[in-house]
Parts: sequence; structure tokens; C-alpha cells
Amino acid sequence: MLQSIRDHTQGWIAGVIISLVILSFAMWGIHSYLVGATDTTTVAKVNGVVLTKNQLNSAYQRLRRQVQSNVNAAYNFSPAMETELKQRALQSLVRIEVLRQGSLDDSFHVSTRQVDDFLENMPEFQVHGQFSMSRFNQLLAAALYNPGEFLDLIKTTLLIDQPRLGIVFSAFALPNEVESTLALVNQERDVDYLLLPNDFFTKEVGAISDDEVVAYYKQHQNDYKAPEKVSVDYLALSMKDLIAAVTVTDAALKTFYNENINSFTIPAQWNVDQLLIPLNENASDQEVSAAKKKADDIIDKLNHGTDFATAAKEFPANNAEKKSLTWVTLTQVSPELQKAVSELTSLGQLSAPIHTKNGFVVLKLIGVKASQVQPFDTVKDKAKEVLSRQQAEEKFAELRDKLANVTYEHPDSLDTAAKTLGLTVKTSSTFSQADGSDDISGNQKVRDAAFTNDVLNSQNNSDVIQVSPDLAIVLRIKSHTPATVLPLADVKQKIIDTLTAQKAEAKAEAMALEIKNKLQNHTAPDAIAQQYHFDWTKLGFIGRYATKVDSAILYTAFRTPRPQNGEAVYAEVKTPQGFAIVATHAIRDGSNSSNQPQYDVYAEQVQNSDAMLEYKLYVESLLKKAKITSNNENVGS
Repeated sequence: MLQSIRDHTQGWIAGVIISLVILSFAMWGIHSYLVGATDTTTVAKVNGVVLTKNQLNSAYQRLRRQVQSNVNAAYNFSPAMETELKQRALQSLVRIEVLRQGSLDDSFHVSTRQVDDFLENMPEFQVHGQFSMSRFNQLLAAALYNPGEFLDLIKTTLLIDQPRLGIVFSAFALPNEVESTLALVNQERDVDYLLLPNDFFTKEVGAISDDEVVAYYKQHQNDYKAPEKVSVDYLALSMKDLIAAVTVTDAALKTFYNENINSFTIPAQWNVDQLLIPLNENASDQEVSAAKKKADDIIDKLNHGTDFATAAKEFPANNAEKKSLTWVTLTQVSPELQKAVSELTSLGQLSAPIHTKNGFVVLKLIGVKASQVQPFDTVKDKAKEVLSRQQAEEKFAELRDKLANVTYEHPDSLDTAAKTLGLTVKTSSTFSQADGSDDISGNQKVRDAAFTNDVLNSQNNSDVIQVSPDLAIVLRIKSHTPATVLPLADVKQKIIDTLTAQKAEAKAEAMALEIKNKLQNHTAPDAIAQQYHFDWTKLGFIGRYATKVDSAILYTAFRTPRPQNGEAVYAEVKTPQGFAIVATHAIRDGSNSSNQPQYDVYAEQVQNSDAMLEYKLYVESLLKKAKITSNNENVGS
């Protein structure tokens, strides 16, 4: 079960958790994080279990930052938005606690050893094969978690994922469900459409008067504003600069080289021929035994002088191409062959038959190169690069924390932090939140941070912004230009174009409705074409994923009701080219009889959909049964 959880638990948050626990192994031990001061002010109870104000504040801050990182527009949160975020944060805490209790009630359990194994096997936050303190600190700060919260999160995630994955992996799709889905997916419809082009109606729109332009300008001034702009002062903490400043002695390099000798060793390589005796993956025991005996017979022939290529000709379909492993390391060999390859040491040596998913494989060694330690002088520059970066990462993490602390303690200036860390205050070009320049303002994180309420309106220093893994900055506003309404003369033509398009669209929509009504009242399509001088385009039977027609027309055709008594169903729709009247004459349901691969794909999709629904119902049942009370007057339960 835990391996399944590992396979289905992905994303940055899992990586941050892993970094946290790896660090705990090296310092105090994994369970020492469980003890710490907490805020016991109760905001809610779930079946008697208290959720504290401290938990809510942490969840709210993480949610708020997530929203800030996902939006591109200015996000000065209104009181209503703040309240909504707090409601969502509390609801999330309640949901997790309900699921945690439900898992425990159903006798699910996660042991400390299982948690340790899960975390130790995750490579996401290793640098050059070793844990990076810098990366850990960066992600910990970015995620707004403390160590105790991280440990609780990983345990809770593993716990509540067990019933979820149990439901997901036990779901199944009935044949009639799959067939109904395929009937819809592969459905075809007989479709015609009549297009009322935009240009036709644009020509019919008269001149737009100055009074209309002025009235529209006054009513829509927010649409014609020069964007709000700022420039910022900032301090930049650069990994590149720190690496350049590192001084590494030859003695330190030699020590590092000796302690990491495996990193400077060219691994052993093998040149191996392989012969496959094919076997179905679902073969019976008798078939496996027969294939194994065949492999043993071939090895016996090879040992008595039969040429390897000649033996391979017994299975031409599987060995038509030379299936050799040419000068490969063990990491380049499939796991099921690695052990056998590593045991080949003498030229011409044959392996015992190896049972793989494709059959039995016999290997023959053509050549071997022993592993070779590269001399220190050869890899000195590489060792210096790696060691310098490691030392710079440690310094980067230390200075990043100091930068965060000093700029927080002196929120009205960057000067103190600049003097303390030996950095230079730099200034950006002027930029809006939507667009930056070639300097630091080209980064969306920087632009978003500059337009937060705390930085823009309260004139405080920003939090530390991790622009990239190797660059962190803190900024503050240097200059601010509010959004201003553009002069009417500058936007007059744009307003004329807008009003012309609106009037043309209104005329086209009115005509489209008029034509549709006539068709529904049994006016012949050909008569409509003659009366309005537009031609019908006949598509014939098309599938729901057809590409030869505008997507709006296709979507409309496939959402109309099924035609009855041989009468077409009509609908109108707006397209980029103009309004269209869509006629659906007949429907031909799809079939899956000749496409087993497609059937299998949709069977899995239906199964997954059923699983999601079943899990949703499971969650809703737990929430419905739980006794949930809220004591926070600002947040709904």
C-alpha cells in the first residue's frame, strides 16, 4: 500500500516534506520534532479533537500565498476575500482531520519505519547525491511550515491515502458502462450550418457619432487606463557571486576527492550479446518450464561450439536485429539483467537463463572494462566546482535567513540589511504587474510581490523572493505611478471599432434568431438560403473530435437534442467568423467492436471516474457523520 502511495504522491510539497525529514535524521532524530509550543486557542472541534488558532493561521497563510502565486492580476485582498480564504483554510483543516480519524477508525496505520523508508527513498531534494541544506531551507521557508507541521503532514498524508487508494484500486467498470461511454465518444452526427459573416453586418453599421463615443468613454474609463507602474529597490543574494567568492585549498580538495571517490570513478562497462527465448507475460507454468528447458538446451549447444548468432536464428522474430548491450554501465541495463551482467567477468562467458517479462534471456560477454578511478589532477577542476557549490549553498542558506530577518526587523529600509550582508541596493526599471523589462522585473514573482498591499500601500519590505534556486531578493517600492485614464483622443478609434463591432454583432444575432425561428417553423433550408443570400455548408456525418469545422459549431451540434421523426434540430452559435445556424439531421451512435485498445483505454477512464465518485461519497459520508463545531466568529464551519 505504501509503495502505491509513494507512486501517487507527487509535487513540490512531497519534496519539501522529504527535505525536512532528511535534515531531522542528521540533527536531532525524526521524533524530536513532535515536542514544541502550540497555540491552544480553539477555533473548531472535530469529534472532540481541537483545531487551534495557530493551525488555522498557518493554513491560511499558506493558502493566501498560494493564491498570490497563482494570479497575474493585482491581488490586494478585500475583507470579503480574506474571510473566504479563512473559511477555505478551516474547511481544509476540518476535512483532513475527519479523514485522519476515519482512517484510524478503519484500523489503518502508518509505522515510523514505514515513514522513514518512504522518505529515505525519495531523491527529489538531493544535490550531487547528497542532501542539500540550501534547498531544504529554501523550500521550508517558501512553504511556511515548521518542522512539527511537516512531520504531522507526511504521517497524515500516508494515513489518509490508504483508504483513498484502496477505493481507487478496487474500483471497476461494468461492460455496459464502457459500451455506453464509447457509444457517446464515437458518436457521429449529420450536420449542416449556415454562416452569417461578420463583414456583412459591419458594412451595414452606419457612422458612430461623437456623442456615442463620448458616452461610451465616460462609462468605460476603467477599460482605457494606462496601467499602474512601480520601480523597486532590491537586494539580490546570488549563488553565482557566492561561488565566485569561495576559496578552496588543494588540501581541502584532496580531502573532498578522497571522501567522494565514487563520484570520480568511471564505472565498469560491459559489451554483451543477448538472445531472447520469447514467452508471454501471462504464460502458464508449463509454458515457463518449456521455455526454460529451451534456454538450457541453447546454452548447452553454445558450450559445445554453436555460434551465438546461429542460435539466435531459432527465434528470428525476436532476434532479427542484433540485441547487444554495447559498452554499458550497470545503471544503463534493465534491473532484471543487472545482476547477471555484473557476474560476467570472462570473455565468451555465458549467463544462466534469466526470466524477464518478455521471456528467458541468455547473455554472452564480448568485452569488459573494469572501473577506473580518475586521478586527482584530472578531476581537480570538477571537484573544485562541486565543493565550491556545496560551500556556497551552505552560505546561501545562512545569508538568506539573515536577509529575511534583518529586512523584517527593519521594514522601512534596505540599508541596514545591505550593510549587514555586504550587499548593494539595486534599482529596477519601471514596470506594471502584467509586464516587466529585461532586468529583475521580468520575473512574475517579483512583479506580484511589488504589487501586494503590504509592499505597495504599506511601504514595507517584501518577504524573501526565491526568483530561482540560485537567486533570492528582497524589494521595496522606490517609485509608484497610479493607473491613469488615457485621453479620449488616444482611444477614440478603439472606441469606434468597439461600438461598430457591438452593433454588427447585435444585427447578426438578431438575424440568426430570426432564421432559426423560421426553420423551426418548417421553412425549408433552401428557401432560407435564397431569401437571405447565404449558403449552407454540408458537413455530412462528423465525429465529436472533427477538425474540419469550427469548434463552436461542432460543440453546438453535439449538444443539441436527438432529432425526432426525421426533423432536423436547429441552434445558433457565435463563432469567430460570425453567427452560425447549425442543423443536426441525424445521429449515429459509436461502436467499439473493432477497436479493443480504445475499449481498454475507456474502460480504465470509466473505472477511474467511478473511483473518484466512490471516494467522494466516502468523504461526504465521513463529513456528514462527524460532529463539527466552530468557535471562530470570522470563519464558517
